[in-house]
Amino acid sequence: MIRRLLLSLGALAVVLVLLAGATIAIVVWRAHVAAREGAAQLAVVRSLQAPIVNAASGAPVLILLHGAGLNAHMWDPVRRHLDPALRVIALDLPGHGIHRDEVYSLDGAAAAVLTAARSVAPARVVLIGDSLGGFTAMWAAPLLPRAELAGLVLEGATGNVSRVGEISLLSQWLLVRALGVFVPQQKLAALALGRFNISRADAGAILAGGVSFGAIGPAALSLAGVDFRSRLSTVAAPLLIINGLRDRPAIAGQASFAAAVPHATILNFDCPHGVNLYRPAAFAAAVNAFVHRIAQASGSGGNST
Repeated sequence: MIRRLLLSLGALAVVLVLLAGATIAIVVWRAHVAAREGAAQLAVVRSLQAPIVNAASGAPVLILLHGAGLNAHMWDPVRRHLDPALRVIALDLPGHGIHRDEVYSLDGAAAAVLTAARSVAPARVVLIGDSLGGFTAMWAAPLLPRAELAGLVLEGATGNVSRVGEISLLSQWLLVRALGVFVPQQKLAALALGRFNISRADAGAILAGGVSFGAIGPAALSLAGVDFRSRLSTVAAPLLIINGLRDRPAIAGQASFAAAVPHATILNFDCPHGVNLYRPAAFAAAVNAFVHRIAQASGSGGNST
């Protein structure tokens, strides 16, 4: 009896391992396809991108980029506290929100950012990214005309994703996919959002906008092995780094990321990864102050070309 039970458990384990391997193989293939398609899309967008000689002075436009699995509505708690005089655009990245039928890739996401920036030209832009959105911002920033990029705000993205980190993210993704067999994705998402202590209305808006746990796997593959610190070093615009003190990977790398640019400021809050959700009012206040400093510098001719 015991032997039969052990054989059954062993067979089940083998089946589960094979299923996990097949699932990862599929997501790897989809990520490679998305990378090729994203590169082609980015090339088209860049070919249509007109150089900006004289950027508009004054307050720049904010482009908000959300974290993995979420959507543009994750910024609703922050937007409530932003200076109402500022123009704000919140994007759904590929594989997320209204673009859930796509697959995330860095180039595809950068194409979306460049398209948004071009829609407001010659106004300058500040890219503000949380986690995956922060990595997206660093990838897209060097592709913008220097005169158009007014600043960069990174949250939870000051650490390169190693191969070990990639395996960890893929493991978490597989676990969520496995749980999804027994628990609806919306219920899992509601439980995950509950830890941020955001309002029921804000959580409802995020859920209605579409939560995409399936996007985490391709995102992890896209980020792994990329040296974002070197990418950041090609950016001349001011940088604001906001991290939670309990976000160990981001805290560990923030000093080296700040050192990669000429003008960087670091702000830390006593919370985990996701300051914009844990501390939305404080996050918005930091962004308001950062953007107003940029606008003042522009008004005095410090960053107008």
